[in-house]
Amino acid sequence: MKKIIKKTNKKEVVDVKNAVEKKIPKKKFAMKKMSRVATIHLISFLVLLAFAAGCFYKFGIVATVNGKPIYRHSYIAQLQKQDKQTVLSQMVQDALIAGEAKNKGIVINQEEIDKGLTAIEDQVKAQGTTLDEAMKAQGVTREEVMSQIRTQKIAEALASPSAEITKEQIDAFLKENKAYLPTGKNDNELQMLAKEQLETQAKNTALSTWFSNLKSSAKIIYK
Repeated sequence: MKKIIKKTNKKEVVDVKNAVEKKIPKKKFAMKKMSRVATIHLISFLVLLAFAAGCFYKFGIVATVNGKPIYRHSYIAQLQKQDKQTVLSQMVQDALIAGEAKNKGIVINQEEIDKGLTAIEDQVKAQGTTLDEAMKAQGVTREEVMSQIRTQKIAEALASPSAEITKEQIDAFLKENKAYLPTGKNDNELQMLAKEQLETQAKNTALSTWFSNLKSSAKIIYK
């Protein structure tokens, strides 16, 4: 009887062990593990691919001159340097003019801005295009153009540029620019055109002088 019991117990232990081993899906677990590794490798490959694409965009060649490459990173560095300087100078100018306008109580109403916008529209129409097309080509919005008009009007009000254009100046202008004068206009029209050009030049000169003085007296710190 004892031998039979021992034999039976041993068989039961073996059966339990086999049953446990059958419950463990070894192949399925291995496949899941391989799938996870493959996913990790795929993600790593995509990250490296994106990094390589970024490096190519940053360090790629934008042109060659007699076989010598011009690298994109050099091109972008120069472009950003120029753009930053231009933008910064414009922002400094706008801030100076806005501050001076506040100190002097200068306010430009919407009617003046609309007149300036209409004048620009007439100019671009004379060149065979529209204001919307011109703004799109230059990458500016109507609001930005109106802001520029406001700043220009404020500067003109502050600088008060005025100059008396004499007949001698008009005659000299017409003589010097004879080859560039428009055809089909009479003497009076040409004299009016010359006067407008001379007034614009005088106004720009006065504005430039005024702004230079304003800038030199301001405290500007570049970081």
